[in-house]
Amino acid sequence: MTIKLYIDDPYLQHCTAKTIRQTQVHAKPGIILDRTIFYPTSGGQPHDTGRLNHVAVTDVIEEPNQQIIHVLEKPLEDSQVECEINWERRFDHMQQHTGQHILSQALLKTVGAETISFHLGEQDSTIDINQAGLALDAVIGVEKRANSIIFENRDIIGHLVGKSEVHQFPIRKPPTVEDHIRIVEIKNFDYSPCGGTHCSRTGEIGILKIRRHENYKGGTRLHFVCGFRALKDYQAKTEILKQLTTAMSAAEPDLSQNILKLKDDLKARRKERDDLKWKLLDYEADSLYAKGTQQAGIHLIKTIFDDRHPKEINLLAKKIVSLYPDAVTLFGIKSKANAQLIFRCSQTLAFDMGQLMKTASSTIKGLGGGRRKQAQGGGPLVERLEDALQGAENELFDMIS
Repeated sequence: MTIKLYIDDPYLQHCTAKTIRQTQVHAKPGIILDRTIFYPTSGGQPHDTGRLNHVAVTDVIEEPNQQIIHVLEKPLEDSQVECEINWERRFDHMQQHTGQHILSQALLKTVGAETISFHLGEQDSTIDINQAGLALDAVIGVEKRANSIIFENRDIIGHLVGKSEVHQFPIRKPPTVEDHIRIVEIKNFDYSPCGGTHCSRTGEIGILKIRRHENYKGGTRLHFVCGFRALKDYQAKTEILKQLTTAMSAAEPDLSQNILKLKDDLKARRKERDDLKWKLLDYEADSLYAKGTQQAGIHLIKTIFDDRHPKEINLLAKKIVSLYPDAVTLFGIKSKANAQLIFRCSQTLAFDMGQLMKTASSTIKGLGGGRRKQAQGGGPLVERLEDALQGAENELFDMIS
């Protein structure tokens, strides 16, 4: 069994250890030491990184027999090694994990919500609780309660006990091990069985900020940051706010109102644009109909458009067949990547646009289909688009004859 020095002293950044065994993890070299300061991935907290004799440690895994494997960047044959952890990463994890203990107890005491799971991520951390629909004022209250405990700079104490002694502590959740149970106490506030690394006083957490919360699997997921992560988050948001106030030529208190006004103005401009676009389609529909050909009692409009949006051309075809009872539109759209086909006919005409589309889309090596009055398709052979439309025209007049 590897001696876990980080349990008694999470602030230990260096140590000397002896090699017990060389191994491999997924074809990567690994080493087991007689003792270690490296924390393995466990309980929602990621592993430490660092170096063994200047060889990078990329992962840390705990085996069922409590031996700890240090996965290495390259093999290390030395029998004695100098261990050095990445302290910045370790202390960050200590801040986030200790903050989670406080946040979980604050949720329990403030809104009666129990923590189901915890995940310490690269950007922020999350906890899932068994209560959905948390109101914003409730979340603010929980956040305030958690930070009041942080600001009081309470002691954080580790107790190593047996199974028979656990009842002496008002633990928030049951332990997952049978013996050598480590209970982390946040003085007179939270008692939780946990094998992770934690700060020695709550003041080291600095501040806890709940970034957002959302309903998740019948409960709520809260995203939060602590310590230097919270500082970094605040710095980033301050810079964004500065950029917005400059762009909007507004002071911070007026920013929200100005953005809402801008949003309303943009909505009005979009409506005006859509109205004008609709009118332009009316003019374009009339112009295309006038350029069409009259034959055998139908008015055929056959056109190829360059780089037009299919939705817009579909609206144009719909306008024409709704305005003119004798109209058939055979439209193609040409772009660098592919060709699109949009066929429509007036409701009074007895043609099958879906049948025409199957033939035309095969010409451009694509797929297509639809109903009797409208059909759509496409394919990659842009150079065959004119042939596809001409084939559809020929088939249309064959239907008449």
